[in-house]
Amino acid sequence: MTAHNEPPPAYIGNVAVTASQTDTPHELLSSDVTDEKTPVSDSSIPEEGTHKAEDRPAPVRTVSGLKWFFAYLSVLSTVFLFALDGTIVADIQPAIIKTLGDTENLPWIGVAMSLGTVSILPHGKALAVFNVKWYFLACVVGFEVGSVICGAAPTLNALIVGRLILGIFGSGVYSGSLTYIALSTSDHERPLYFSGIVAMWGTGSVLGPIIGGAFAQSSATWRWAFYINLVVAAVFIPAFIFCLPPISPSSLPLAKKIRTQDWVGIIIFEAGSACYAMAVTFGGVFYTFNSPSEIVLWVMTGVLLIAFVLVTIYHPGVSKDNRLYPGHFMKRIDLIILQLQLFVASGAMMTSVYYTPLIFQFTRGDGALMAGVRLLPLMSMIVAFSVINGALMPKFGYYKPWYIFGNATILAGAACMLTIDASTSSSNIYGYTVLIGMGVGSFLTAGIAVVSTLVPPAEVNDAVGFMTAAQNMALITFLGIAGSLYQNIGVEKLEAVLPNATHEELLQMTTGIQSSYFQSLRSTLQEAVIEQVTITIRNIFALIMAGAALSFVASLFLAHKKLY
Repeated sequence: MTAHNEPPPAYIGNVAVTASQTDTPHELLSSDVTDEKTPVSDSSIPEEGTHKAEDRPAPVRTVSGLKWFFAYLSVLSTVFLFALDGTIVADIQPAIIKTLGDTENLPWIGVAMSLGTVSILPHGKALAVFNVKWYFLACVVGFEVGSVICGAAPTLNALIVGRLILGIFGSGVYSGSLTYIALSTSDHERPLYFSGIVAMWGTGSVLGPIIGGAFAQSSATWRWAFYINLVVAAVFIPAFIFCLPPISPSSLPLAKKIRTQDWVGIIIFEAGSACYAMAVTFGGVFYTFNSPSEIVLWVMTGVLLIAFVLVTIYHPGVSKDNRLYPGHFMKRIDLIILQLQLFVASGAMMTSVYYTPLIFQFTRGDGALMAGVRLLPLMSMIVAFSVINGALMPKFGYYKPWYIFGNATILAGAACMLTIDASTSSSNIYGYTVLIGMGVGSFLTAGIAVVSTLVPPAEVNDAVGFMTAAQNMALITFLGIAGSLYQNIGVEKLEAVLPNATHEELLQMTTGIQSSYFQSLRSTLQEAVIEQVTITIRNIFALIMAGAALSFVASLFLAHKKLY
């Protein structure tokens, strides 16, 4: 026994924490972080409910007060920029093509960043070994380098490379921000801090097209849509360097830290994820579903998935603790369900963000700025209910009701969206998106906080990677399927109205009523086109409805236990 009957140190993400450091979980503690390695058994997977908040030590924070406020603010700024760049090219692509040309490679502007973000799982694993502060800052620097390349790009290929770099390092920034919060907050306060992350992510996603369009229409040109990242980062440089607390999960030498990484798993995962992203994004849009290119992409996705599963289970060169994917999490039904919940919530949010503005652009003639403003009811509810969840879930201790309520509300909102047509009032559409926003906000931030509490403290990093991988795959899957549905169903419906139009002219009209071919039509045909495109967009919400229905049923199987 230790002196004075004090229990031995517990561990938070491989950081030793003594009982004397954890007496006041809500206070901003000033104890030093140690570099001791966590002794964790490969099979230590407690049952759900074992790790209640009052039984777990509070993480150590070496900063408090105003310094911690600026540290948190700097983390939020990076999440905002990452989300902003995910959508900022939505309505500046015509301006980019006008400057750089190379129209045939236009789809890669959006796809390149998605391909880069598949690095989020390797980033999460690296953050469990390397110094969190300096790894996070390295990703911030890499993200800014990508911004410079995009802003100064002399060719479209250079811009595509820049977007790929933005995705690679931006996913590291996002994973790092979640890891910082997970390792620097107590179980009780973590949901509220995570709600701030989601608020910034949602705000950045909505403002992306608005800010991008504003720059494209100004004398600054579209290039400042990327240069703006440098300005924001420069403002927070002092906070990055002097306020962010250092967290060093391992005392191993750098060379050994590098050797602990599952490089074989990383390569297979990255390749498989890239094939999947291209298959989902290009299928039915740029490649026909039965084309050789599409078939090869799906075959490669399947082969690499099998290889990844085998490497995760049988990899002889890497210990179970260091393998890229925490395969033992898949033995727990509660963690699988929670991963599904985040997958659906993220997909529902981004699909609504992308396609709700299109409804108003077609039926009301909105430009990029006004279309973005129309998203305020949706986003305000997501942010508000995320904060409410973050404040009340730890207070009452139960998490299952939030998932049941959230999925039911998303289901109701998506079902209502399936009833709209070109004459549906704006207030009705706002009301339907408010329902979706309430549902998404009710549990979007809860997942990572809950899973971080359900797993042993030393596996918090794995929990963050486990959940963010699902979030990233949701964006690729939902937006890829939605894009395919929109173009294929849209063109099919427009062909019935305009049998003499070419395929290219029909595709052009799906981008908005500003297309030259649409403007050349007589008013009765324009009304028919708007009606058919509106029906096409509303059908996309069936994807959200299906996901919410599955997620609702799954949420019923979550344990009704008090976690906090």
